[in-house]
Amino acid sequence: MDVLVRAHSGLRYVILALLLVAIFNAIANLKSGKYEKKDKMINLFTMIFLHIQLLIGLVLYFTSDKVQFVEGMMADASLRFFDVEHISLMILGILLITLGRKKAEKNPLPEMKHKLILRYYVLGLILIFIAIPWPFTHPNLGVGWF
Repeated sequence: MDVLVRAHSGLRYVILALLLVAIFNAIANLKSGKYEKKDKMINLFTMIFLHIQLLIGLVLYFTSDKVQFVEGMMADASLRFFDVEHISLMILGILLITLGRKKAEKNPLPEMKHKLILRYYVLGLILIFIAIPWPFTHPNLGVGWF
């Protein structure tokens, strides 16, 4: 179980980096009039890593001691965060990114592809960043940087 927790925790940095690369790539290519294979691959790998993270997270959600459905859980900040807030925001962020990529791939205009990626990936990144149990935002959860 500790291996999954560490993988889930460490993979967040890879995902954040991929999201930033995809966002900056979309910004850099907005006016290029091109949507090349490299653009498609950046967006695809970002989404794949997010889905891998989601699968690991779901395994942890159903096996971790941090998730406990007990009476009064909503009054306990730690339980509420892991039982409701973390998973809800993460799924919503991943859903936005997945939908954005799908819409971008279907759009025939290169400029619109980059605009869609930019919009959806930025929104997804914001939700994901908020949902990560950072030590500086949730010091009472007992989580670290890795």
